[in-house]
Formats: sequence, structure tokens, C-alpha cells
Amino acid sequence: MFIGPWDAGGPWNPSGIGGVRRFLERVWAIATEPPQQSSQTDAATVDRLSRELRHVTHRTLRKVSEDIAAYKWNTLLAALMEFNNYLMKARDTAVYGTPAWDEAMDLLLLMLAPETPHIAEELWQRRHGGDVFDPAQSIHVQPWPAYEPALAQADTVTLVVQVNGKVRDKLELPADVGEAAAREAALASPTVQKWLEGKQ
Repeated sequence: MFIGPWDAGGPWNPSGIGGVRRFLERVWAIATEPPQQSSQTDAATVDRLSRELRHVTHRTLRKVSEDIAAYKWNTLLAALMEFNNYLMKARDTAVYGTPAWDEAMDLLLLMLAPETPHIAEELWQRRHGGDVFDPAQSIHVQPWPAYEPALAQADTVTLVVQVNGKVRDKLELPADVGEAAAREAALASPTVQKWLEGKQ
């Protein structure tokens, strides 16, 4: 599923399974191991970290939902790998154990269930099951989650500024920036001005 586009095929290489195995080992670790260090911070920091985590979670859910519908398993798995890497870093911050963290973990497992049914089930049961397996609590009878569009939307975008076809600067701007404001910000950049030298 990770080798490339589903409909394009490709040569099978058994050594390629190693990367996916390492990914699944990291998923197992993030779902079962506590953080290495406890981070105590103020409520404002926890709130900011929670908002950021929810944004990344719902952005990933939107991407995975779209990729499942289009049979884009390779990009779906790449998005989940990126999400898990983010969670590995977030685990050692004050967001660990918050409702945003619990939501992220549940959605990670739900997004993994179609591709890795056995590991997803085992980790789901560890999080939600009792001492005995209950089919009614299986991850595979849970509804597919819906992402929240407002949370999936980025607050900022990276505007790449080119002069004569070459990248000269990258600007972080609000996601809803208009064309006129983006142009003004690009032209105001000292790096860009150096390359324009009074030209259009």
C-alpha cells in the first residue's frame, strides 16, 4: 500500500517493509508508553497546544478521508506517518493526557483501522476495552469520524515568492490573505526588493 499509487503497481521489494514496520512500532509506542518527561505549564500554554493538536488531527483526518475515497493508500500512509511523528513530539509536552490528546489517539487508531486492522484493534481494546474482548466495542464497528472543517483549515499559509522563476523568499501569512495583500507583502520583503531593483 505504501510502495506507490495503488493503480500504478511497482516492483515488490521485501526490504521496503522495514519502514512500515518501524512506523507501526512507533504507533504502538505512542499508544502504550507514557511520556518520557512530564511538562507542567500554565493553562494558556496547554490551551494553545491543544488547539494546535486539534488542528493537526483534523487536517490529517480530512486528508486520510479524501485519500481513502480515492484509493491513494501511499499518500494516506504518508499522512499518518507524519501525524504519528507529530504525536511523538507532542507526547512530551503539556498536551499529553488532555481531551485533545485523547481525541488525537482515538482518531489515529480509527484512521489506521482500514489499513492495519489487527494492530488498530489491539490498541483500541487496550484504550477502550475491558479484560475480555467485546465485539460490540470493536474498532471495526465504530463509525468513520468526520473532521471539523474549521479545525482542519490552516491559520497561516506559506507564500513562496519567486522572481524570474527562482524562489527568493517564503512568507507566513494569514490563510485568508487576499491577492492584493499577498502581493503587497511580497513586494515589501527586503529579500525580494533586492532582486527586483526597481523592475516590475
